Amino acid sequence: MTNTSLEDAGRCLLSVAWNIRTGVPRGGARKEEIRARLQEICRSLGHAACARAAGVGPAPDHVPFLRLADLAYEIDTLLLLVDTALAPEPDRDHRRWAEIEGLVAGVDALVDHAAEVLRGQLAASR
Repeated sequence: MTNTSLEDAGRCLLSVAWNIRTGVPRGGARKEEIRARLQEICRSLGHAACARAAGVGPAPDHVPFLRLADLAYEIDTLLLLVDTALAPEPDRDHRRWAEIEGLVAGVDALVDHAAEVLRGQLAASR
């Protein structure tokens, strides 16, 4: 399925927010902190994107919103894999945590970009 509109992107973000795994046994504080933040980001930007898509004027670029949804889904999946192996491998978990932290660092840039897209469109429609 190809998502080609801001409304599609908003719905993708809302879907990711809904499906983020919370309350997973042995989750750990850092896992839950990351998941809660991703849920809030996806939920708030998803609603904002859908509201903006329903507004007047040309729709802004939807790609940053889709990238954010993809990134949040990827991080959530990696969080599920960390510390849950049948045969624990600390080196593997360490590599996964390093990847997760790197991806989490990229979330802020995408959030800023998506928010700027919405701000620019809102300012242009005034």
